[in-house]
Order: sequence, then structure tokens, then C-alpha cells
Amino acid sequence: MVAPIRLTVPGTLHYRPLAVRVVAEAARLVSGSAQRDPEDPLSHDVRDPFDTAVVSAFMEIYNNVAIHAYRHTGAGDIEISLFPSADELIIEIKDTGKPFDILAVAPLPTELDPEALPEGGMGIHIAKTMLDEMTYEPGPPNLWRLSKRLPKTRAAMGS
Repeated sequence: MVAPIRLTVPGTLHYRPLAVRVVAEAARLVSGSAQRDPEDPLSHDVRDPFDTAVVSAFMEIYNNVAIHAYRHTGAGDIEISLFPSADELIIEIKDTGKPFDILAVAPLPTELDPEALPEGGMGIHIAKTMLDEMTYEPGPPNLWRLSKRLPKTRAAMGS
């Protein structure tokens, strides 16, 4: 395991692109996906399935913190710690905003009707689907812990 990567940003959506970029690069350290042509402005896009899953889940949780915990006020920081290893990326997200009742999140119905899906409120479900593990400890500080492992076949091949 390499040393943790840490980033602290103000708890607003304005800083999400910066945080996402750091998370994407940490995911690349684990997945081994290479940036393409450095002259290509789209070479920073995540295309590897591992990287995409990590970034998607992270963005959903970041949004929840900025929008719900800090209520769009930016009244605190979001502390992000990334722990990359050879086959897993663990992300810890801490904030001092309003705690979240994760048990109040309604489960998804077993039969999904695309016409009846709500416009919002799906972020926790999206993040859970993309990750191997996700935990939340209300605070303050509130602590989200996201974990994504490489599939065993990719980890065995060294990506």
C-alpha cells in the first residue's frame, strides 16, 4: 500500500471537479489504466470500468455532503483520504455538516419501472451499486467509507 493521498476542499459543489480529478487519478493508480495522449483534452476522462465506478460513486456521495450535510452553504470542509493498494481503493470522506440517516433511505423496489423512478434520491443506491462496500458513520465528523476492489482476474494479471 502506498501512502494515503489527502485533499481538503470547501464543502461546495464548486470544488467537486477538483476532488473528482484527484479520485480519478487515485483510481488509475489501482486499475493501471493509462492516460491516453497528453495532447488530447479528453485524455483525463475515465474510461476504465473500475475508474468509472469509483468516480461515479464518489460524485454521488460528494453531492450528498455538499447539498444535504452543508445545505449548499459551504459552511465546512470536506476531507478526502484515499488509500490505494495493488487491488483496491478505499476512500474516506469526512464532513462536519448535518448527519445523515442512512437507515431512512427507502430500498429500491424489486421491480423497477423506468417511468416511475424518482428524479432525485437515488445517489445512495447508485453508489452502493458501483462499490464493493460502503459504510457511513454519523458524527460529527460524519464519515463515509467507500471501497472498490479490482476483479480477481485483473488483480492477478497486474491490471
